[in-house]
Amino acid sequence: MRAFLYDALLDDYFFMRDVIRDISDQRFPYLTPAECHEERRSLLEELRRDFAFKLLTRLEADIREDFNLSIKQRFRDEISKAYRNLCLAYRRETRQLTKQATQACNRIALDRIFDQLHEYFSDRDDQFRRICSATKGYFAFRNWYAHGRSRMAPLIPDPEDVFSAYQHFQNAVFDRR
Repeated sequence: MRAFLYDALLDDYFFMRDVIRDISDQRFPYLTPAECHEERRSLLEELRRDFAFKLLTRLEADIREDFNLSIKQRFRDEISKAYRNLCLAYRRETRQLTKQATQACNRIALDRIFDQLHEYFSDRDDQFRRICSATKGYFAFRNWYAHGRSRMAPLIPDPEDVFSAYQHFQNAVFDRR
């Protein structure tokens, strides 16, 4: 089994995309050429959704891990300080000032972490600030896909876009220490 790494996921997506594109019409003996094309399109769309979901899930885990580690280890960099300020505000709102920060803030909403990063980078790096906003929007799809497709689908990001967002997060946030 391959590791659940960004590069491996993206490679698997490209491989499967090419396999589906190369499926012969003879694999669908009872379908017309137009129906074969529609079947391939449907498979490609589901593949795109599946891999975008997997990449977003991995990115969420990494963002949360970075946030929780920054709070727990009390790192001194500016992003960690912004995280601690967010945690303190959250603890005040939820009246959990007596709890340790690591316990009180470990379930903070991902949207709030994105908002904090967006605010932090507003004067420092406009490109990354826009990436934070776009990536936050991708999570509407992730939540829709994970929790049942009962309403109309939100914008579905391309796996390549999610991978690019990860690379930006890696450079601007995860590799800061």
